[in-house]
This record gives sequence, C-alpha cells and structure tokens, in this order.
Amino acid sequence: MSSITLTKESHKNPSKFRIKYEDSNAVLGPEHSAQKNVSDKLPTIYTSSRVAIIGAGFGGIGAAIKTMEDLKEPNVQIFERHDNFGGTWYANTYPGCASDIPAIWYSYSFALTSNWTRVQPPQYEMEEYILRVAEKYKLRDKTRFQTSIDKCVYNEDTAMWTLYAHDVKTGQKLEHTAHVALTCSGGLVHPNQLKAPGLENFKGSYIHSALWDHSVDFKGKNVVVVGNGCSANQIVPALLNDPQYSVGSITQIARSKHYIMPPVPKALMYLYRLLSFNIYGLALVRWLVVLIAELRFPLYKGDGIVSRLVRRINTAVSVRYMKKYTPKKYWDLVIPDYKIGCKRLIFDYQYVPALNDPRISLTNSGIKRVVEDGIILDNDEFVKADIIVACTGYDLKKSFQLPIFTKKGYSGQEMWTKEGISAYRTVLMKHVPNAFIIGGPNSATGHASVVMALENGIDYYVKLAKPVIEGKEKSVVVKPEAYDKWHKDIQEELSKSVFGTKFGGCVSWYSDEKENATAFGWSQLYYWYITHFPNYKDIVYEHFDKKKA
Repeated sequence: MSSITLTKESHKNPSKFRIKYEDSNAVLGPEHSAQKNVSDKLPTIYTSSRVAIIGAGFGGIGAAIKTMEDLKEPNVQIFERHDNFGGTWYANTYPGCASDIPAIWYSYSFALTSNWTRVQPPQYEMEEYILRVAEKYKLRDKTRFQTSIDKCVYNEDTAMWTLYAHDVKTGQKLEHTAHVALTCSGGLVHPNQLKAPGLENFKGSYIHSALWDHSVDFKGKNVVVVGNGCSANQIVPALLNDPQYSVGSITQIARSKHYIMPPVPKALMYLYRLLSFNIYGLALVRWLVVLIAELRFPLYKGDGIVSRLVRRINTAVSVRYMKKYTPKKYWDLVIPDYKIGCKRLIFDYQYVPALNDPRISLTNSGIKRVVEDGIILDNDEFVKADIIVACTGYDLKKSFQLPIFTKKGYSGQEMWTKEGISAYRTVLMKHVPNAFIIGGPNSATGHASVVMALENGIDYYVKLAKPVIEGKEKSVVVKPEAYDKWHKDIQEELSKSVFGTKFGGCVSWYSDEKENATAFGWSQLYYWYITHFPNYKDIVYEHFDKKKA
C-alpha cells in the first residue's frame, strides 16, 4: 500500500485532463466512425504478450498493476480506444461531473491519496489521480492507445488468444496473441442517445452528457435538459451557477423520480484531513466509509424487520431533505413513491437547492416532437430551446456485447443472447478458458464503490490465473454446471431485492424484463469473500498433457 500526491495541475488547466470532443465522438458517437475505420491498405501489425488487457480505465489499470506486482509478470499489453488513460473519467467531461462516491473509497486501496480537494472530487481531479497512478507504475510503455478490439478468438489446442484490432485513426490492423486475456471495458460507456421524433430537424445544438462539446456557448441560452438521474443532478446546477455557462433558462424534463440524499457530511472531509498524515490514517477513513455504506445494505434486500427499518430511516432522510429545499410545486415531480434503492441513490451536490432558481422549470411531460427552435411536449406546450442536453444514460446491452469466440465455434455473445447475461462470480464465462471479465455482469451495486468491486474481480483473477501465468497449467475455466448454478442463484437472489424489480416498484437501468445483469445480489463484504476465497471445485485447470485436474 502506498499513497499518491496530486499536483492540482488539473484545477489550473482542466482541458488537459479530458478527451477532445472529436476523438470521443468518433469512438462513442452515433456514427461510430472510428469503429468502422478499418484499412486493408496498410500492413497488419503482429504483436504478443503474456497477458492482454482491454481497457485503460480503473479496471484495466488495476489489472495491469496487480499482474506486474502480485503475479510478477511484466509482459503485459493494454489496449485502449482513447488516446489516454482514464476510461469513463477521461471521456465524461460534462459540467459538474464528479465522483458520486467519496474519493477515499472511489480509488485504489493500494494507491490512496492524501490531498483530495473535496470528498467527491471533480472529473479532472479524478483523471489526474488516474494518470498519476499510471505514471507511478510506468504503464504508458505497456499501453497501445487509439486501438479498438474487433474480435477475440481462443485456440483450444494452443491455449492462446488472438486479439484482432485496428488503429482508430489510421485503420491499420493489428493481431495480438496472449496466453491470458482480460476485458476491462466497463458498463457506462456507450451513450444512450435521445430518441425523439424530429430531432434531426433541430437547428440548435444537441449534446449528450457523455459526449460533451465544450465549444458550445451556453451563456444566456435556453436549454432543455432531458433526464434527471446522476448526470443531470450534476449538470443542472453547474449550468445555472458556473459563470462559464450562466444559462438564460433551463426546462428539465424529469419523467422519473429519484431518491436524493443530503450531501455527504462535511465531517468526513474534516476527518480525512485530520488522518491523512500517513497511510494508516487514510486506510482507517476508507474502511469507515465502507462500514457506513454496508450498514445501509439491508434496505436493498427483503422485507424483514431490519430491512424495513433501514429502508424507513433512509427514506425519511431523503424525503425530509427534498421537501426542505425543493419548491412545494415540484414535490409531486421529484419525490418517489417506490422503495428506496430501486434506482441508484443520488448524493446531492446543489441540484435540489437549484430548483429554487427562477430560471429553471421542471416538467414530467414527455417530448412529442422536436422542432427547429425547440420542443413540443406531450401536453402540446411549446418550449423554446437553443440547446438540448440529453442525460439519457448508457446502453448497457451494448457494453455487454463482447466479441469473444473460440476456434471450435463457441460464441460468448451467442450464449449470452440465448441464456442471459452472466459471469461466474462476475468474472468467468463458461467454455471460455484463460479469459476474465473485470467489472463484468452483476458487479455493480447501489451503495458501494465500483473501484472496490473492480479490485475484488482483479484479486479473483490473480488467484485463478497464477498457475497459468507461471506456466504450471495450460488453461483455467469455470465448470459449466457451476456457471449455470451461479446464474440461477444470483437471479433468484436479485428477485428479492429492490433493484429495478416488482418488489422495488420501479423500472431502472439495473434490469430489464428478463433479468438483472447489472447489480450484485449480496453485500460487498460477501463479494470480497467469494473473490478472495475461490471454490476450486468449480474450476478446471487443464494440464499441458491435456489431462483434466
């Protein structure tokens, strides 16, 4: 365990710590031009490594570091579509973008930071942290940027992966072979674009929160914000209060409701500063945050006495806060009637108080159609708009479309389509040896840090892959029956939870009508346990003599 000290350069020049709009749009925009830019005119590049890692965000960086530090394997190659480290924290740069979890927990346990400026730092500070970690562990020389993975094929005879990729700028093809492959691309990646009739006729600027165009001038403009989730909670007050934006008006279309909790208590920052003098003090604060969050876990599960009590307390705290600071005319539009936790909880920055600003108008009427100079609501009201901002979330199903195949004709995507999306202990797919999904299906939670979840998955990978990387075993894979049992058990467990279920009383991005492929079914302490104490009876190692263990 070590500490990272930030220079705060990101506060002086935030633009250096975010992706260029044209590059982000080429990779993640509606046209996906970078994904289609494959050239046959340039010679194919051939490379190899012991371990191949797809993605250079929190998951990929953590996996590379653990491979080098814990497994003592320096022969690692990272592939990243963007031109720098950071993943979501490099690509998402909208106004007000910040960590919604205290950074002391939303960071690596082995690289704690002693000088965060806020409990929940802004995007550019988070990106600076990621770059400092990558620099400390010398990952730049092990990373091929602006490279998109098109297909991954496993050869059962040689126990080797071949990754087929291309340069998103030049289109040049690349073929990379590796013994072990990890996909660390995350879930909140592909923007779910606004689908409103007539949007193509709009003469103003249209922006999705995940693809922010910083060249657009907002000052004095009439803005329509579609959505009221975590992104909108951060964007709306920034557009109103930040002198850089100072909009003329905001009409926010809030079709759904969210439980918004009071801001994280300032006492946490005071305690952090008091104990940040050494690594043990930082670790203590981190585990205190984990403990407090875990105490809230019962509200997500079942209808027992403890669950009902914790749910009632947290509901009361949220509703009391919203009623205290929200204009009464908006109470029916913002205060939910479903069970708390059914949608992800939002820790407020300045959104709820911002609803008192005379420049903002809130409506739950949907968009009937978009016209050249605004929108027509379902109630036939015309709203003038110079800019439309879509806070409409992400396409999770697209994030789960992994191009994984084997020489013998197995398709990971085909299996997920037929049987449902799953991964044993969130990490392993059946019939796919030597492959690990970090931040895979059912690894998300409604109350915890995704970075902790990623570290859990990485630690599980380290334990299972060690004999393969050391050359003692040819391959490792989960038994099909263990995979199927995990899938069945976690879906049964999630049916008792509030995560976007009938029991929870809402529809959310956690799940669809068939299943919940997003949320973890138990507590984070249990997640830690199952990833640090593998059940080797569920695992098959193939020896080099091809005899099964």
